[in-house]
Amino acid sequence: MTLKNKTAFITGGASGIGLATVKRLLLEGARVVIYSLEIPKSDEIKKLETNENVLIIKGDICDSSAVEKAVSVTVSRFGKIDILINNAAVAQRKKFIQTTKKDWDFIIDVNIKGTLTVTKEVLKEMISGGNGIIINIASGTGIYGVGELSVYSLTKAALINLSQSLNQELSDYGISVFTVAPGSTETNMFRKLFGKKEAYHTTDDVAEVIIKSIKGEQKPDDKLIVDVFQHAR
Repeated sequence: MTLKNKTAFITGGASGIGLATVKRLLLEGARVVIYSLEIPKSDEIKKLETNENVLIIKGDICDSSAVEKAVSVTVSRFGKIDILINNAAVAQRKKFIQTTKKDWDFIIDVNIKGTLTVTKEVLKEMISGGNGIIINIASGTGIYGVGELSVYSLTKAALINLSQSLNQELSDYGISVFTVAPGSTETNMFRKLFGKKEAYHTTDDVAEVIIKSIKGEQKPDDKLIVDVFQHAR
């Protein structure tokens, strides 16, 4: 599958894995919409703002009205949405016994409810167009679980199962849904959680696997998971 002139909508695309994926999509000739709650004032973002194939929208994935507007603006600008990458997420490192309901709500609202909100809105366009690819960025913690990341791990496991369920529902519409599950990756989030601990992957490693998955060069397993640890260069 060629990505030239395909339109990709990526949440949390202004930094980390999201930004690395944006840059790879552009190299492949895609048009990219970055939907992110925080837009850094970096040289990289300033350069992207001048690119006619990039649309940057500041917004919250948990705000259904804002998401609806962002999707509408995307379709007005580029005509369609071919690819959705659900990348935005939050995490907190804390022993479960010390977590509060406020902690649970924050992580679940963003990682699960926010993802559901964006997915449902984008699906309206994909179904009417008769095709599409949805990639949910989960984590190795969603497969194996990690201590002190219990709630985060729970949400990533939920995304894996969401991919499996939606893939069954949407195959008749020409829409594929699967999960990319990175191991520890050198991002700001990883540094905040683990300090100086060494990460397994760079953001470019993960972006490469995401691109290969979209193009059909990297196939998910029977649970519709692409495990980055197994496939990163």
